Amino acid sequence: MKKHFKMTGLAAAAALMMFTTACGSNTAKPADSDQPAKSEAPKAPTEITIIAPTYNDVPKNDLESIQQVNQKLNVKINASYVPSNNYDDKVNVMLSSNDLPDLTVVWDITKQNWTQALQQGAFWDLTPYIKNYPNLSKIDAGIYSALSFNGKTMGVPRVRPQDGHESLIIRKDWLDKLGLQVPKTTDDMYKVMEAFTKNDPDGDGKPDTYGFAAYSTPGPQTYLFSMFGSSTAGGISQGWAKDSSDKLIPAFTTPQMKTALTYWSKAFKEGLIVPDYPVMKAQQLKDMFIQGKIGMYIGNIVDIYNSPNIIKELQKTNPKADAVAYELPVAPDGKHYYERSSGNFGQLMINKKVPEDKMKKILELMDYGNTLEGWKQINYGVKDKDYTDTSIPTIVVQTDSGKANQYPNPGQWIPSYFNKYARAEHGDMSPEIIKYDHDLVDSINKNSILDPATGINTPTNAEKGADFLKKIYDNEINTIVGKNSLDDWDKFVKSMLDDASFQKLAKEVNDAYKAKTSGK
Repeated sequence: MKKHFKMTGLAAAAALMMFTTACGSNTAKPADSDQPAKSEAPKAPTEITIIAPTYNDVPKNDLESIQQVNQKLNVKINASYVPSNNYDDKVNVMLSSNDLPDLTVVWDITKQNWTQALQQGAFWDLTPYIKNYPNLSKIDAGIYSALSFNGKTMGVPRVRPQDGHESLIIRKDWLDKLGLQVPKTTDDMYKVMEAFTKNDPDGDGKPDTYGFAAYSTPGPQTYLFSMFGSSTAGGISQGWAKDSSDKLIPAFTTPQMKTALTYWSKAFKEGLIVPDYPVMKAQQLKDMFIQGKIGMYIGNIVDIYNSPNIIKELQKTNPKADAVAYELPVAPDGKHYYERSSGNFGQLMINKKVPEDKMKKILELMDYGNTLEGWKQINYGVKDKDYTDTSIPTIVVQTDSGKANQYPNPGQWIPSYFNKYARAEHGDMSPEIIKYDHDLVDSINKNSILDPATGINTPTNAEKGADFLKKIYDNEINTIVGKNSLDDWDKFVKSMLDDASFQKLAKEVNDAYKAKTSGK
C-alpha cells in the first residue's frame, strides 16, 4: 500500500517563501553546473628504467622516436644498454645485489640464479594482467607456455618466428651443372654431398670443395639430428621426446639419434664435410659458401639474403651462381621432421619492487611495442626520416640517419611484432621469391615439433643442466669426427641413464610435464 502525504497550506506557503528567498539572495552560491570546470594538473610522466643488451653501439634515450613514445604514453623511458657479450654477467651481478631496474631483458630463466629469484618472488606474476592488454593477449599461448615458471606468466615474450630456421641452403647452379635433383631423402642428400665434394662442381679442376658444412655450437648442431626425427632442441639437457606411452625420454638416447650420428660420422670420415666442423663459427660457414668452398648447409631461409647477400657476392665472380633454400630431406621413415622454435628470445620481466600502477604502465608500453606501429617506431625510428617503408609491411629500409642513431638497437627491450615469416623475408627478395619462401615456411610448419619439455624448470636442471649439456655436446662431436666410435656412444648413453642425478632430472621433467598437461 502506498502512503500519500498532503502538504498543508501553511507548510506549502513556508516552503515557497524559503525557495523564493534563496533565489533572490545575493549570498547564495550558484549551482554546481554553473561553476567553471576545474582543470586537473597533468600527471607527471612515469619513469621506466630498463636494462637490455645491445649488438652495436649504445643508442641514446633522447632519440626523436623515443621522445614521441614518451609523449604518446606519458612515460619517460630510461634505458641502459650492455654489450651482448657481457650482458649475462652484468645482469647476474645486478640480480645478486637486488639492484635490477624496473624492466629487465632475461634470456634464460632456467639458470639457477633466476630460478631462485623467481621462487623468492623477485618479479611480478603477470598471469592475471596480460588478458587486459589487447596485443599482448594475442601472443600465441604456446609462446607464453614455453616461458612460464611453474605455470605462471612471469614476463612478456620477446617474440620470434617459430619456423624457418631449418632449411637446406644449396648451390642451385652446382646441382644444375652436375645434373642433380634437389635432395628429397637423406640418401639423396648423401649423393649430392659426394658429388659436390668429388665431381668438381666449380669447374676449376681442383678437389677443393666440400658437400656440406656446419658449425658446432649447440643450437645449429641440433639441426643435424632433428631431420632424422630426434628432436634435440630445448634447454633441459638438449631436449626430450615422447615415447609410445607419452613419457618423456632424453632425445639423445633415441634410436633416431644413433641413426643420425651414423650418417654424419660416415660423411665426415669420407671427407664430405668441412674438416674444421668442430671449431667452425657461423660467419665462417657463410664465408666459405660465398667463396665457393661448400655446396650445402642448414640455416635460416633468409640467410641467403642477409648481409652479406650470398647471391650478390657469388655473382661478383660467377654471374650464373645461384643459391636456394629448400625443405630438409625426409628421414629414413619417409617423414619430414623439424624442431619448432619456442617463439621467443627470452622475456621482459618486471621488478616486484615496482608498484602495481607502474607495472600496468610498463605493460601498456609493452603492449604498444607489440604492435606493427610501435615496433617500427621503437625499433627503426621516425618514418621517412630514420626508415622508409617497403611494399611488405614488416620490411623497412633504414636510412643513413637511422643507422647513425643506432637503430634498430632500441628494439631489444620491447616484445617485438610477431611475424611468422620473419625468417623468410628480405627487402632484396622479389615478390616471387617472397611467395616461395612464405610457402616454404608454411610447409615446414606442418611438420615442426616443439620440444615437449619446453617451459619446464626443474631444480636438478638448474643445478646440473649445463654440465649434462656439455657432456652430450662433446660426445656428439667426438662421435661425428671419429674420435669416439658408435660403441663408445652407446656406452656414454648408458652411463647417462645410469647416473643418479640424471635419473632425478628425468623424473622431475616427467612429473612437471604430467602436471602441466593435466592442468594441475
